[in-house]
Amino acid sequence: MKNGQAAANKLLAFLDGERFECVHKQMIACLQTLMLYGCIPFFIYVLISLFH
Repeated sequence: MKNGQAAANKLLAFLDGERFECVHKQMIACLQTLMLYGCIPFFIYVLISLFH
């Protein structure tokens, strides 16, 4: 039981720390870039295909 609690405490410490914030910001920036350069051109392609 102590090992599980220790692992949970380590996980919570990681999620509450500065390193997770940095990783989280980078991940959000990457996802926004992917959405901008991936999804929007595909959406334009679909619109052109529908009306062409």
